[in-house]
Amino acid sequence: MDEDVSGKCSLRREQSWERKKRFLEHLSVSGNISEAGRVAEVRRSTLYLWKDTDKEFSSRWEEALEEAADALEAEARRRAIEGYDEPVTYAGRVVCDPDTGNPIVRKRYSDGLMAFLLRAHRPSRFRAGMESEGRSGTISISISSDDNAL
Repeated sequence: MDEDVSGKCSLRREQSWERKKRFLEHLSVSGNISEAGRVAEVRRSTLYLWKDTDKEFSSRWEEALEEAADALEAEARRRAIEGYDEPVTYAGRVVCDPDTGNPIVRKRYSDGLMAFLLRAHRPSRFRAGMESEGRSGTISISISSDDNAL
């Protein structure tokens, strides 16, 4: 009978570790605790219990969130520097090349992301300058669907 109880505990630990692993894998991609919990089929309260009681799991949780943040930063940098293709539209419809039938695209860059990245990585040059000129340091960003409107 002791073997039966021991076997059940071992199976539960194995299942828990598989769910923890699934949660951490998804968290490193999504950065979203609730979503990763749903994928792993684990309640949020259980996740936080594991985080509070399992140092290794807690450490891997933080690493997974860092990986997700790194991916976001890489995508922001790509959009700011390399740009992204945006379909050209007219009267609410995508304009296509008459010869190929493919949508016509234009390259867009995100100046807002560029400014954000510069402030994050070079705060002494891109944040402090505003304060030394007597400005408040508050940044106002106006978002427009047309870059020419800026």
